[in-house]
Amino acid sequence: VTAGVINGRIRFWRYVSGNWNGARAEEMYKDLAKDMAKAYPQHASKVGATWSVIEDNDPTGYKSGKGMRAKASEGIVTDDLPRRSPDLNVLDYSLWALINKKMRVQEAAFAENYIESEGQFKARLRKTALSMPASVVKKCVGDMQRRCRLIHLANGGLIVE
Repeated sequence: VTAGVINGRIRFWRYVSGNWNGARAEEMYKDLAKDMAKAYPQHASKVGATWSVIEDNDPTGYKSGKGMRAKASEGIVTDDLPRRSPDLNVLDYSLWALINKKMRVQEAAFAENYIESEGQFKARLRKTALSMPASVVKKCVGDMQRRCRLIHLANGGLIVE
C-alpha cells in the first residue's frame, strides 16, 4: 500500500502490484499528483505549481532514477525523512494503528464462519482508511511538532512514548 495524507485527510491510497521499485514509484507519483490536484484545484491551475511531500529515503522506489524523474515531471518536491524513521511518519506513528483498531472492531462483528477474500479485505481496508475523520487525521499530523522536539532532545535517536 502507498498512502498519503493530503489536506488533512487520507486521500491517497494505492495498492502496489508486483515488487516496489522505480516503475511502481513512477506510477505512484503520477497518481499522487492527480490526487493532490483534486484536493487543491486552485493551486493545480497555477503555471509551474509544485507539490511538497514528506517521504522516507527508500532507494528502491523514491530515490530510483524513474522515481526521481517522475517527481520532477509532476512538480513534486520532497522533504526527506531518514531511513527507518517511524517516529516522524504520521502513518507509521499513528494512523496505521488507528486503522488497525477500526479493522479489528469490524471483524468482531463478523459471523464466526465468515471468510473474507483478499479483494474484500483490501476494499474494506481502503474504505476504513479513507473514512478516517479529518479531525483525527489533523490531530495526528499536528503531533509532528511535539515529536520533532522529542527527537531533537534525544539527539536524533528514537523516542519512547
